[in-house]
Amino acid sequence: MDAPARSSHLFEQIHDILWSKILSGEIEPTQRLKDAEWARKLGVSRTPVREAMRKMHQEGILIPLSMGGYEVRPASMTDLHGLYRCRCALEVQAVREAAESFLPKHAKRFGALVRATDKAIDAKDLDRVLELNSQFHQDLVEQSGNTHLVGLCETIRKLTLFYRTALLNRVKSDSSREPDYVERLMTKQEEHRAIIAALSTNDGEKAASLMQSHLLSTAQHMELES
Repeated sequence: MDAPARSSHLFEQIHDILWSKILSGEIEPTQRLKDAEWARKLGVSRTPVREAMRKMHQEGILIPLSMGGYEVRPASMTDLHGLYRCRCALEVQAVREAAESFLPKHAKRFGALVRATDKAIDAKDLDRVLELNSQFHQDLVEQSGNTHLVGLCETIRKLTLFYRTALLNRVKSDSSREPDYVERLMTKQEEHRAIIAALSTNDGEKAASLMQSHLLSTAQHMELES
């Protein structure tokens, strides 16, 4: 069991440990979490664990239970679509703002990221593909230079990874799902290339339209794959 280092920010370390276990699938959707149990596992007092879980409730990943403790949010399609509508609004604005100062050096960097994802798809390294896809979107948001957008997108990024990890774990457990999953990944790669091409001409509105279509169709595909 991972043990946090001792510091005045112990609850933040516990928060990160619990999130990593949720995203890895070690802690599953609908699993119940108790502060006393996790304090014992991590070798800490209950107070920082309780603070970490309270923060995760505010972030939307944990649901409080009437009998005490929390439950990891179920990976429901209704929540997924609501999340992606919020994500869409933020990332569409992010690419609009990113387009204003998008330079050839930025196009080169994002192009390299897309090519690295191609290689991961070819190698069937689906965990690496998920990591690189997440990095692509996170870097685009940061490219906007808008610190408010970056902050707002961070919690949504974690929730998005939660849903995508749950889906990927299902694909891993059923190899018959993999061909369709990989085919959709390749389609998303072409959409990423189109977004970068629009940004390379500083066409913010086109990039925004492409990002909107990309994210909303991704949510629909995730529902089909669930």
